[in-house]
Amino acid sequence: MADNGRMRYFLLTDSGRNPFPEIGGWSQALDIRKMNRREYRELPSSFQLNMRTGMDHILPDILVAPFLLLSEPAMHVVSFYDPEIPWCFAVLFGDSGKECASYFCPILEEEDCVVKEAYREGEIIRLDSKKMKGLPLFWIRVKDRKKTVIRMDLAESLLMRHAVGMELKATIMEE
Repeated sequence: MADNGRMRYFLLTDSGRNPFPEIGGWSQALDIRKMNRREYRELPSSFQLNMRTGMDHILPDILVAPFLLLSEPAMHVVSFYDPEIPWCFAVLFGDSGKECASYFCPILEEEDCVVKEAYREGEIIRLDSKKMKGLPLFWIRVKDRKKTVIRMDLAESLLMRHAVGMELKATIMEE
């Protein structure tokens, strides 16, 4: 769980090769600039989104794009690690009108702890452990995009419960 006594952190991603639904219409449903701990109360507590699905699609426990959405079981696991996290409720409606799914959108804190990014052999993110608050799930800003970071103990709990839809990419911790 720890690396020389320090907790490890990972970027939460998906492989991009999975037959997950593609979320559409989100820019009309909510202002994602308000998905932060200061302004989230201005967002609707629930919203509807359209999802485009393929023939062999699956509805995962974790969707990372266009923003983080979690199934109810995954939401309960995250709430165990961070009981103070605010949530919005989202209903996804399939393009055929015959399918729907419910998800929960966590309102994460953004931490300014990125030391630098390296892109020679893929994306490698270095985080400054002194600037981190120890949150189990949070956002960082890499260039102009938000990325989700997950603490190893939370990631292990989700994996032990067979959560579908997440891929982890290691980060490097600096003191």
